[in-house]
Amino acid sequence: MKRNYARAALLALGMTSIAVAQNVFADRNAGDPRGVGDPRFTPASSEPACNTRTMAAAGGPTLKDKKTLLIRWMGYTNYELVYGDKIILLDNGYYNRTGTQYKDLGFTAADITRADLIIIGHGHADHISDTAQVAFQTGAPVIGAPITIAKLETNPPAVNPQQFITVTGTTGEVLNFPGIGITVQPILGLHGQPPKYTGAFGTAYKNAAPPPTPSEAAAFAALSARGSTDPNLITQGEIAYIITFDTGFRVAYRDSGGFMTDYEKAAMQSIGRVDVLLGAVAADVIAEPQAMVLLPMIENYRPAVYIPGHHEEEIGGKPDRATEPLFQYVKNEFPDIVTVSKEFREPTCFDTRATIAKGYQRDNVLSGSVPSNANLDDWNVPGLF
Repeated sequence: MKRNYARAALLALGMTSIAVAQNVFADRNAGDPRGVGDPRFTPASSEPACNTRTMAAAGGPTLKDKKTLLIRWMGYTNYELVYGDKIILLDNGYYNRTGTQYKDLGFTAADITRADLIIIGHGHADHISDTAQVAFQTGAPVIGAPITIAKLETNPPAVNPQQFITVTGTTGEVLNFPGIGITVQPILGLHGQPPKYTGAFGTAYKNAAPPPTPSEAAAFAALSARGSTDPNLITQGEIAYIITFDTGFRVAYRDSGGFMTDYEKAAMQSIGRVDVLLGAVAADVIAEPQAMVLLPMIENYRPAVYIPGHHEEEIGGKPDRATEPLFQYVKNEFPDIVTVSKEFREPTCFDTRATIAKGYQRDNVLSGSVPSNANLDDWNVPGLF
């Protein structure tokens, strides 16, 4: 029976050894004796961080295994990446939601006390509303486009200028962070541009939604003022990133649903494929035109796993957008891709020793067998993938 070999990359439970996991499952999955993958009896991970929604950046556990990667989505295109005991934050558009109409993320910027690196896709308020505060509290370096950094330099609290790393995404430069175990390649992208009809949807949405109270409107106005309004941001301020871990595992990050640029196409022609794409959906409200923007992104980065972003409600503009129809469009064209959409702060863990570039070959696991149609059952451990 044919199975999706891309699932071999996804260790949703943070297990680092399939051989060990097969022995453990017999005890932990006793409620599912037939091994049918009953979600009520999913075994816990051996990594505490992979079982909790408490962010490592806010005092939660990091990972015992130095080569395990944990990814959490935290609204919009905010993500926490935990690699061993290192923490990388992608965007900080948390909107400090207390006092606004936005959904509670379960934390505020004030809770974030630790980060080793901050990476910003672009400088709109829903991406950098809390970057200055988080950078100030953690002392982490901040990577961003010139337009982004220029805005952050004006936002309170004042961040040490030496923390800022300005990139254009046009030179092919690769930033090396040996203390974290990663390299970061910035690539100039293109910010998404909503079609005109979304304005009509926005008007209807505003008419149907409860109006903000004066205090809510004031809080949101203050947060919005922290974002850039530079019109050049569309073509000069959107940066995509390829994060390559020291195992060869690659994560692509693109925080706006825009069309692919020549810079992105050239970069991926050289790189090949990525293991995970954290990619924003288009600023649209209809699935089909959203897919028209998303599919070229998927085609360019060719991830084994796709985790969406920016599908959350934008108060007064766009409602929550369903990911399932987009996933179906993706799977119609790329049936091997694993799609993952979780709740705020819910962890997804990966064994980065298994990479798409290596054909998912692991040292000392399954005798190094590479997935093929002949041996996929070996990799299909119930409850693991």
